[in-house]
Amino acid sequence: MSHERTIKLLLFPDFFVTPVIPFMRTLLLCLSFLATLFAQAQQVITGRVVDASTKEPLAFVPFVIEGTHTGTTSDIDGKFMLAVPQLPVTLRASYVGYNAATVIIADATPTTVQLTASNTELHAVEIAPTENPAHRIIRRVYADRKENDGMRYRSYRYTSYSKTVFDAQKDTAKVVASESESIAEPDTTAAFTTDTASTDTADQDFMRMLARQHLFLIESATKKSFIPPASEKEEVLAMRVSGLKDPSFLALVAQTKTFSIYSPQIDISDKSYLGPIGPGSTAKYYYHLEDTLYQGRDTVFLISYRPRTGNKFDGLKGLLYINTNGYAVQSVTAQPVKKTGVSIRFQQQHERRATADGGQAWFPVQLNSFIYMNGVSINGMSVVGEGRTYLKNIELDVDIARKEVRGPELVMDKLSMRKDDAFWAGLREDSLGVKDLRTYEMLDSLGEKEHFDRKLKFFSALTTGKLPIGPVDLLLARLINYNDYEGFRLGAGLSTNDRITKYASLGGYFGYGSTDKNWKYGGDLTVKPLYGRDLQLKLSYENDVSETGGVAFEGASRTFGTDSYRMFFVDRMDRIERYAGQVMVRAGSSLKLWVGSERALRVNDIGYRYVVPVNDAVALQRNDFLTGAITFDMRWAFHERLARLPDRELSLGTKFPVVYVHALRAVKGLWDGEWDTWRVDAMVEKTFKVRLVGELSLRLMGGVADAEAPMPFLYNLRGINNPHFPVAGSNAFETMRPDEFLADRYVSFHLKHSFGALLVHTKHFRPRPAIVSSVAFGELSHPENHQGLDFKPLRDGYYESGLQVDNLLKFGFSSFGVGGFYRYGPYALPDPGDNFVVKLTAGYAF
Repeated sequence: MSHERTIKLLLFPDFFVTPVIPFMRTLLLCLSFLATLFAQAQQVITGRVVDASTKEPLAFVPFVIEGTHTGTTSDIDGKFMLAVPQLPVTLRASYVGYNAATVIIADATPTTVQLTASNTELHAVEIAPTENPAHRIIRRVYADRKENDGMRYRSYRYTSYSKTVFDAQKDTAKVVASESESIAEPDTTAAFTTDTASTDTADQDFMRMLARQHLFLIESATKKSFIPPASEKEEVLAMRVSGLKDPSFLALVAQTKTFSIYSPQIDISDKSYLGPIGPGSTAKYYYHLEDTLYQGRDTVFLISYRPRTGNKFDGLKGLLYINTNGYAVQSVTAQPVKKTGVSIRFQQQHERRATADGGQAWFPVQLNSFIYMNGVSINGMSVVGEGRTYLKNIELDVDIARKEVRGPELVMDKLSMRKDDAFWAGLREDSLGVKDLRTYEMLDSLGEKEHFDRKLKFFSALTTGKLPIGPVDLLLARLINYNDYEGFRLGAGLSTNDRITKYASLGGYFGYGSTDKNWKYGGDLTVKPLYGRDLQLKLSYENDVSETGGVAFEGASRTFGTDSYRMFFVDRMDRIERYAGQVMVRAGSSLKLWVGSERALRVNDIGYRYVVPVNDAVALQRNDFLTGAITFDMRWAFHERLARLPDRELSLGTKFPVVYVHALRAVKGLWDGEWDTWRVDAMVEKTFKVRLVGELSLRLMGGVADAEAPMPFLYNLRGINNPHFPVAGSNAFETMRPDEFLADRYVSFHLKHSFGALLVHTKHFRPRPAIVSSVAFGELSHPENHQGLDFKPLRDGYYESGLQVDNLLKFGFSSFGVGGFYRYGPYALPDPGDNFVVKLTAGYAF
């Protein structure tokens, strides 16, 4: 067809359409025939690209036919396939951190291409933003993120298959001094090719064993549904762990939830990193356009990224493969810049998949992770892990009923452990190799012989503060404690465990205080009608002590940490004998409720007297308070993520503030109680990870009590300033003396903003500066009713602020720092020097 006829056809379609139709049919038929002949003439070559040293696959390596723009890219497993017009053909491979290689392929036999790591050091040259061609591409990717980020902005379903292996190797990483530092894939063979002449027999046996099997092998399959913005559920269809009969101990490993590279803030484990695709990211990250690839009609830009020189935020480094079809991320590699005890590197591969409306959208199809256990060694070799997750049966933009994603985010039941070989064969991307099969065979046999399940359950119980001893658990929290009232408290506690029955536990404890010289004891019976679910009935008795004017919430964390340091300073307590019954139930995924009743006798033995007016001339003084009360507690965590496992329910956290409420209503005559009184307490807490600024922790506490109530039912305001023990805590008043104030209603606010390593960061010195501030307001209506103990009514605002520097010194997993705090406002002391307090800070550092 001539150009003239083509123009006429475009300008006057009605005139030319009739004669053109037969011609077009003939043309299409000829083109189809020629395409068939051409396809038959094409040669398809396949292969795999690996690291020349470690022999591990390299993902996303570009291959180009020499002298052309035609090429392909290796997939996430290092495999590549390319149709070429004829053989032999010369391919050129180039990859960031490796020397370029040219390979001649003579026939269609699968080939292995080896790339050698580059030892050339390239100096960092950062181009001004207006001159960097990668910036325009990154800004375009950011602008189109909602269209291409299927993990966050589209509804979807998929099934997954994951396989994770752990091995040992001599070297877990090699440093490549290039613009984008490259870390090798786990080396599962280098350990066995070294000279073993100098090693002893045990080492040789160990190395020979690792040549035949893995250290550890996990397989899992899941089904997941998601409705944006945050409603999701993932069901574990099957799971198998080498050496274990019950894989539910490691059920969280089966979860395929991962980060989106489009997120402005990317959470990996318990750390948060600034994402390379976000608002203003070009000012924080340095991007380099490494290569331009051609895939059919699409162009793929290969861009390396890393934090700009001088920036101290927690950042990532890696490679972005940007496809011009929608300017979407086609593939990505990412790893934290700063090395920690456990280094993790990720790879993601995205493809265009059909949507429910007949269109197409980008979505991840494979996720790889590489784990380097720095500092952990076996026979002098480091432990490394490699995990691969394949997403299948992907459905995008589908209608998903709300009930499909209601309830726990992760669900696993007993049936997930009983799948046959045929089930697994239908899921696996490749069949298990000889090394995999031997791993299952050897570890399953060893696990049965050595009772791996029982031992793992033992260590799992330890994390909850229990030491299993046959059919009972030793309660570790009952062994030793300290506070200023009791001094050192020594004791013990036991409770029955699942080896007797899964549906109930019976426990008891005792303790003795070195300062108050009194014994304490108690016991409880807990009935759990639905094993592994948040539903229980608890009956308890205690003859113990309780903080005078203290506050406690059901469901709040009681792990040892800076928040628990406050108990060291408590010097006023009441003797208490309490009988109680309580029902706990979870109402949905966000709400837990406790409803109960108690009979409690509180006696103050340290001089407090409550004045009870009889008439204008006579008043009684009492230090004992018998109450019969109804109690109510609530913990509300909006959109809390839960994991429901066969034997327990676990919280996976929430992005929203957590609200706690405690209420007590004592009724005269109930359980022979002698008082009508009441109290309602509340607490809201949240930690925010603020992009480029650090971590902001907030806690708001408040309470309202009966103005006529005795001191045990009022509030002591949580001061922890004791010059004999200058240690800082959290969410308490550092400059306020213990029991300095008393209130029958109050509100307090505690703020801490930690800058992390944003301000100062060197290789061996990583202090974490933080600003802290606390304020309280309150009221005490009848101070005259309380005699025998010193206190001040809190009527005006109490203010304090300070600066602390954590992590100045590290010893193992412990870190130490220093803090200075200043008291000001209406309750500032006359001597300015008395308002300033210097304290030691202590915590954990991993």
